Amino acid sequence: MKLDFNDPQTRYLIDYANLKQGIIKYQSNFLNEENFKEFIKKPQYGFPLVVPIGIKYFEYDKKFMFSIKKKEFMRKIFRIDKKNYIGEKIFFHFGNKFSYNVKLKKKYYKHFKYINNFNLKLIKKVHHLKRKYYLSSFQTRNVPHFGHEEIIKRLIKKKGKVFINPLIGMKKKGDFRNDILRKIFNNLIKNKEFKNKVLFGPFIANMHYAGPREAIHHLNLREMIGFDRFTIGRDHAGAENVYRPLDAFNYVKRFSKNLKIDIFAHKGSYFCKYCDKIILKSDCNHKYLQEISGSEFRDKILSKKIFSYARRSTQMYIYKLKGKLFYK
Repeated sequence: MKLDFNDPQTRYLIDYANLKQGIIKYQSNFLNEENFKEFIKKPQYGFPLVVPIGIKYFEYDKKFMFSIKKKEFMRKIFRIDKKNYIGEKIFFHFGNKFSYNVKLKKKYYKHFKYINNFNLKLIKKVHHLKRKYYLSSFQTRNVPHFGHEEIIKRLIKKKGKVFINPLIGMKKKGDFRNDILRKIFNNLIKNKEFKNKVLFGPFIANMHYAGPREAIHHLNLREMIGFDRFTIGRDHAGAENVYRPLDAFNYVKRFSKNLKIDIFAHKGSYFCKYCDKIILKSDCNHKYLQEISGSEFRDKILSKKIFSYARRSTQMYIYKLKGKLFYK
C-alpha cells in the first residue's frame, strides 16, 4: 500500500511520525485540551499539532476527546479573520472535534517507518556535516529565480553549506510538485557557483499556511534537525495575501531571544534599477526597486514565456520536463 501524500488524512500520520521522531520541539504527542490551551498562549512554541477524530491511521478512545472553537483558533494562531482561508480549511477539514492518546494501527506501521527513515537520512547527514561546516536551511515552495539564488549565495558566504530544504507533504492547489522541485534544484546546483556548496535535502513534514506563527514552527523544526541557521523571508508560510509581506520577519525578530538557532531574516529580493543588480531589501537606499514576483514567474512558466529574473537555462530545463508541474 503506497503512502498517498495528497490524502488529507496522511498529514496526521506525518505529524505523528514527526512527534515520535522527536523533531517537534515543544511536543512529543498530539495535544490534549489542557496542553492545547497552554500552547496557544506561547507563540515561541510554533504551530500546535492535534488530531481530529476519524482519521483512518489511528485507534481512538472516546474518553480522550475535545472541541476547538474555530474563530478563537483562527484569531490566536493564524491571527486573521478571513473566512475560508486555506489554513482554516486544512485544520478544520474533518470538523472541530479532536482527540489525544491515539494509537497507530499496526497495518500502517510501514508507512510510519517510511516517514521516519526518510527524515532520519537527512538528520544523519546534517549531524555528520556540521562537524566541519556551518549548515543553513533554505525552505522553498517555488522554483528558483535570481532572488532565491541571491539568498543562497549570502548563506554560502559563511564558509558553510546550504541545504535546499523543502517540506514534503500535502500541499495546496497551485504549489509546485515535490518531484518537480527536486529535479529543478538538482539541475541548478550543478552550476559552478553552487557545486559542492549547496545540497538538495527535503524532509517530510506539513505546511499549515499559518504565516508568522508557522515561521517560528519552521525555525524550531530546523533547530531539532540540527541546522545552524534558517532563513525567514517575505510572506513566509503565508497564502492568499492574508499576511503583510514583513509580518513573519517582524514576528520572528520579537522572539529571536528564545531561539537556539541563527536566523537569516530578510525583507525580500528585488532588482535595483540604479545598482543594476539583484539585491535584498535594505542593501541600498534607492527607490527604484523591482519586486521579483514568484507569482509572475509562475504565470510565465504556465504560458512558456521567459521570465526576466530567472536563469534562462533553468526555464528551458523546466519546459522540457514531462508531467504536471503543479498540484491541482
